[in-house]
Amino acid sequence: MPLSARADLVRADYGKSGLLGCPAGQRCGTAGTAPVGAVYIVISNPTRDWAPWYSIEVEVPCGEEEADLTPDPKTIDARIQRGYSVRFRDEPTSHWDGVLTVSAGRNGGLFTPGDSMVLLLDGFPVSSKAGLVLLKVTETSGRAEEVQEHSVTLSLLKQAPKVPRNFRPKVALVDSGENVVLLWDGPDILKYEIQRPDGGVELAELRSASGWQWSPQPDQAPKRDATYTLIAKPETGQQPGYFLTTTVQLRSPEFDSVTATNGVHTPWAEGTTDKGRIVFSAQGAEIRGASGAPGIVSAAKGELDVVSTTSVRGRDNGAGWIQFPPDGIKVGHGEGGDLGTVTAEKVSANGVNTTWVGELDAGKGWLEFPQSGVHVHKDGKREWGTVDADRADLNGINTKWVQGRDSSTGWIEFPPAGVNVFQGAGNRQWGTVAAGEADLNDLVTRRARVKERLTVEGDLNAAQNAAVGGDLTVNGDLRPMRNLEVQGAVIAGDLTVRDKLTTDHEQFKLVVHGESLFLGKVNANRLLSVRTEDARRRRPGVDPGRPASPRSIPFRQLTVMV
Repeated sequence: MPLSARADLVRADYGKSGLLGCPAGQRCGTAGTAPVGAVYIVISNPTRDWAPWYSIEVEVPCGEEEADLTPDPKTIDARIQRGYSVRFRDEPTSHWDGVLTVSAGRNGGLFTPGDSMVLLLDGFPVSSKAGLVLLKVTETSGRAEEVQEHSVTLSLLKQAPKVPRNFRPKVALVDSGENVVLLWDGPDILKYEIQRPDGGVELAELRSASGWQWSPQPDQAPKRDATYTLIAKPETGQQPGYFLTTTVQLRSPEFDSVTATNGVHTPWAEGTTDKGRIVFSAQGAEIRGASGAPGIVSAAKGELDVVSTTSVRGRDNGAGWIQFPPDGIKVGHGEGGDLGTVTAEKVSANGVNTTWVGELDAGKGWLEFPQSGVHVHKDGKREWGTVDADRADLNGINTKWVQGRDSSTGWIEFPPAGVNVFQGAGNRQWGTVAAGEADLNDLVTRRARVKERLTVEGDLNAAQNAAVGGDLTVNGDLRPMRNLEVQGAVIAGDLTVRDKLTTDHEQFKLVVHGESLFLGKVNANRLLSVRTEDARRRRPGVDPGRPASPRSIPFRQLTVMV
């Protein structure tokens, strides 16, 4: 079919067809057998110009006659084999409905100089009668103003088979240990041998009504995908032999070792003996046992960013374990649900909820947390223990007694009546309270000793003796219920004695620098001396003969001798 000088598809070189590996033509089937055929149609542009095209149609004759290609056109798988370069246009599409139609798209396609396209028709049974099959190919091509249809007829020669063919496994995908059966067709005039994947060769002599057949010995069953070679030789040895290969794939292959530089792509991997399995999911990998249940990972070390699990335990059955309930972590040990022990050098936590806390040695102190607060015990028993602290800030302390850091220091007891202070040495000997200031509502004591000054703003009541070593300053009244004995001087702005005033001094008995008022009798067992600067000062208007009041009796010296 002619082409324009500018651009067109080829004529004589437009197409070449034939069975792949058998350029002489297709082999027709025999009785009971129907070999699978394949036709390759090569479209090329041998010109120096770009060739625009729009469609290509291939008509295939179907039936059982000599000029027919196949008795079953529905089995033909017609398609475009990739390799055609799309330039500036749409990807070509194919359609099969008894006629193969290839379309270049709305705007057509372009074949560059030397460009090609392969149309493939395969998967169909070849009709059994030998003969010449003609394929009509029609193209629609040319530039917009010169679009034309061009037709060419391609020929295929169907010949009666005279060589071995259709070498195939009975089952292409088998399980490990499953019997492998290889089948092929061929004349009886040839000698057939099978070359195993390991290179060994065995004679194949089993002939059945449907064809030839061979199986490996049970101990030679393949453990991984295996390729077998059929060697067919004439008995005379004067003609060249034939070599056909086929491959048997295992559903679960075994490998001595695998080296993958670009990775291994598989949905799962399984062991050969114990049948442990690794399943690859969208989230990662799952480890399963032989039953399909989650399995066990054994490793010397694992480095993970995050571990999501319901529990973690030691390798032994009686080892400790950690569970992860919704509220946190649960630590236990053994096969049951007994709680375990957490051992750590340091624990940093916002809070700890526990019934008790103990030292690493079970025989040491421990804390118990009842509803009322904290109990401190010692020696691993329920005996009360000791709290040692540099400082304690408490709202209140309920205790029987308080003592210094060692047994020689003082201690305080808290009886129902109040507080008892004892010395550290001895047996309940009263101790001393030392304070910068004491603010008391009442002070009840057997003795009170003031080394420097005792200042009483209110009343000072002493049921028995009150001894003051220094000065005693009383801003108000000093009213002793019994005797008041003063070793030094008594200085008072006003001194009132209701019963008896007894003074004892090395030099002076009683010294009064101001006026003295005695409502009762003044008894002096020895000497009573009263001195004043002026025995009698006359004032104008004063009668000198008038008797003076007791307060102003004029005398220089009054001496009473008893």
